[in-house]
Amino acid sequence: MHPSPASHIRSLAAPYPLTAWLALGFLLLHTALRGVLMAQTWHAAQMTPLAAAKVFGTGLAFDLVTLALLLPAVLLLESALGTRKRAGRLRQGLLLAVAASILYALGFGVMAEWFFWDEFGVRFNFIAVDYLVYTREVVGNIRESFPVGTLLGTLAVATLALVWASRGWLLRAAHPEVRRSTRVGVWLASVAIAAALAATWSMDARRGNNEYQKELSANGLYSLGYAFHNNEIDYFDFYATRPSTAGAPSAELPRIVSATPPKNVVIVTMESLSSSFMAHGGNSRKLTPNLDRLAEQGLFLANLRATGNRTVRGLEALSLAIPPLPGHSIIWREHNRNLETLGAVLADHGYVNRFMYGGYARFDNMDAYFSGNHYQPIDRSQFPERHRGFGNIWGLADEHLYDYALEQMDRDAASGKPFLMHLMTTSNHTPFTFPEGRVELPRGRAGAVKYSDWAVGRFIEMARTKPWFKDTVFVLVADHCASSKGRTSLPPENYHIPAIVYSPAHLAPRTDTRLASQIDLVPTVLDLLGLPEQSRFMGRSVLRAYPDGGRAYIATYQKLGYLTPGELVVLSPGRQVEGWRLDARQDLSAPVRQPDTLAARAIDAYQETARRVRDGLLQHVKLPDDLRMR
Repeated sequence: MHPSPASHIRSLAAPYPLTAWLALGFLLLHTALRGVLMAQTWHAAQMTPLAAAKVFGTGLAFDLVTLALLLPAVLLLESALGTRKRAGRLRQGLLLAVAASILYALGFGVMAEWFFWDEFGVRFNFIAVDYLVYTREVVGNIRESFPVGTLLGTLAVATLALVWASRGWLLRAAHPEVRRSTRVGVWLASVAIAAALAATWSMDARRGNNEYQKELSANGLYSLGYAFHNNEIDYFDFYATRPSTAGAPSAELPRIVSATPPKNVVIVTMESLSSSFMAHGGNSRKLTPNLDRLAEQGLFLANLRATGNRTVRGLEALSLAIPPLPGHSIIWREHNRNLETLGAVLADHGYVNRFMYGGYARFDNMDAYFSGNHYQPIDRSQFPERHRGFGNIWGLADEHLYDYALEQMDRDAASGKPFLMHLMTTSNHTPFTFPEGRVELPRGRAGAVKYSDWAVGRFIEMARTKPWFKDTVFVLVADHCASSKGRTSLPPENYHIPAIVYSPAHLAPRTDTRLASQIDLVPTVLDLLGLPEQSRFMGRSVLRAYPDGGRAYIATYQKLGYLTPGELVVLSPGRQVEGWRLDARQDLSAPVRQPDTLAARAIDAYQETARRVRDGLLQHVKLPDDLRMR
């Protein structure tokens, strides 16, 4: 009689029962997760049976590689728990506790990855790495968004049941069958294999153009480790370059709006507000009546694109006005103080600059960045008690942010100095909670959008009663879209955000349908104020005529996009350059062989940004006294 396959497995795993048990659990958990995520995104990922088979095949390879990288630690642990002496109850209990703890941690990781995918549509990446720094907000957000106690309790019961059912097998690890010399040799071999895989395997093992399928093929733990070790990417080492093109100031094009300069500036950066939520973006649910009305009353930039899919990218664009570089935002990097920001320029002209955030400004390094660049940051910890009403883990409700901002602007205006007030909201973020009685929709994304709109509408109406209102320009803009999920790495529709420049005494109502970038708002504000420094920034004022149909910079952590009305150029590591043709709605329709001229524009823009960062050319240069505002 031939031995069964199960007996073969038992004989192979017998020398290392704990390692074999955990390895099997690891592979089953991650395969099951891949199947669940695939089913969840089957249509969006354009899955077919053949594509699913490829995803499972590549995924199994990633799982095995990840397992091989973890194997040395597990083998070492098993060797520490087992001796040739007979195991007592204490060591047996310790072994079962270790097995339960590791399996529980694996299950918790799989559960966390499902939540992460649900929000971002990707495996663990650099966002997850950043979130590890801010456990208070992240853990609090999870607790307020999901039934954590029930989920963790269920996981604990399932883990204990599996360990108890496997106790006969697991306890064999307390008295190993192999000699110490053999265990040392196997461990050294596992270290050599892990080192070889760490040096040769990479995320490039995923193939194809469908980003959903590529993400499904990966392993979340491997992706997390990869992001941790690749969070700084040097543009000149990994991206296409051209002969150096020094960044000359953009040509002074004629204004297309005539306006008397305002005095004060208020920038409202609204959390996760996709253009698709507005009636102007085609939404019929009437979620943003106030923003839709303000769009009719101000300069509405109907075709503006965010630079990225993180808040730090939006804040970078709205202060520094530079295209996004790969890796971390400038807000996260070293040497990010005394830069040429909007705040630095206005400080030269006597402005009082404040950055006010309804959450804790240590998140995403906002406090350090803004305080080092001529802003005075104010966060929820500094709000007086009268303005600390409803809030969740991410921040106070938007209405409390606006109320305190109005109070602060009253003080600044009374001092006789012009002011810049940059606000960052939080209400349109998970867990999507807000004060009762404000809108008719329940807790959830739609309700949070409508509440955010209600709060900003109330803010503008209250500001309208202030004596400084007529001398103020308001910029209402999202930091990024509500979702970055897509079949391609840079879907243009996932960067489309609303932007309104509102100053009734200085700007006539108008809709601008030209393609524009988030980095264009800083030079637009300076141009409206009549300040010459607007030409220093890499964006361009939307108050002026363009020599083309517009352009925008959109990016992920590694992909850098240059978007035009008809095409998209994507720069990737490995000096890759690819192009896509766009349809009338600016959706990707087909890959094209990119014309040299458009690719050259993309490379020049990102290379020039990288050059300025590398050579310290983003440092603030004060305007001569004779050119300052009197």
